[in-house]
Amino acid sequence: MKHHLLLFIMVFLFPFMACGDDELKEIYNPNLLRSTSIDDSSLHLAFPTIAGNKDRSKIIVVYREGSSHVSFDSKLIQMESFDKGKTWVNRKVIFAPVKGHDVRDPQLLVLPNNGILCRFFERESETESIVKSICSENWGIFYGSPVLFPFPKDETFAAARGNMVIIDDVIYAVCYNRWAVTWLEKSEDFGRSWEVVSWLDERLWTNQIECGRINEASLGYYDGKMYVVGRQQSENGDNRLEIGVSEDLGVTWTWSFLPIEGHAPSLTPYKDAFILTYRNVKDSNRGKYSFDTVLLKDGKLASNPASLFESDNFDVGYGDVLTLPNSFLVCCYQPGSIRCYELKYDVFNYR
Repeated sequence: MKHHLLLFIMVFLFPFMACGDDELKEIYNPNLLRSTSIDDSSLHLAFPTIAGNKDRSKIIVVYREGSSHVSFDSKLIQMESFDKGKTWVNRKVIFAPVKGHDVRDPQLLVLPNNGILCRFFERESETESIVKSICSENWGIFYGSPVLFPFPKDETFAAARGNMVIIDDVIYAVCYNRWAVTWLEKSEDFGRSWEVVSWLDERLWTNQIECGRINEASLGYYDGKMYVVGRQQSENGDNRLEIGVSEDLGVTWTWSFLPIEGHAPSLTPYKDAFILTYRNVKDSNRGKYSFDTVLLKDGKLASNPASLFESDNFDVGYGDVLTLPNSFLVCCYQPGSIRCYELKYDVFNYR
């Protein structure tokens, strides 16, 4: 039970307890085309996700707004861009839970029917939470009623954060509980209903936990292989990112560590690889954090990591990526701000 309390503190309370002067410094990189603000507020803005239609003539970003990092008064905000992320307009609330609840970690997914799905989790209390999704058939103008994700047997708390993936018109998503026990869910009807597929790693129920438990897990798929990158939650507080590879749609996995100490990884397909973003916590013992991106190929790092900014505040990062023909957008959060960075792909060749 002792390590359960430690994991809960690491997931939800560390950011709330972050202190200091909140000094933030953007890192020079010749491949950075622009850094713009999507939204600024005296409230707590966090956990953005980004998606665009096929020709990127419309891009939307969804994020959480609340009075603090863990407050039970939050809502989901959406903003739109019609100029490839240069300016942002049409701010509106797309989901507000009942009074006294907290909605967190939205994630967008473009559907094969050209609809858009937004998944998130809603906390009723510190010990009660459920994952939900809403769909829009007109690209964010209206969203339908929430659909609940089912719990696996004996589970009563579910959360989710990270990219989903579509394989043969089936949506796959990862959920986890407060102790970072993780499972796979799927939808065969574009988000109208969900079902549990399997535990992500059955070793979690044995003593063979050589690679710790994970949460904040992002999925990817390429060349017949499903990939998952997650934040480790081990009893000793280790922060390494883990990667799992499955060739049977999540039934079995091969696990290894990435040489990264980080949180909240996002995984976005790019050609024959993936763009990975994460909050770098390797210097957290000195109160230093950064928000980084790197190329991932065949389950291994394929470039040097590039830092977009450094911060004295833990409460930053949680990015998501949208590819463009000659560049890509990264949305993330900083204290009081949702930000959008546009980068050339050459950033992965820069030393």
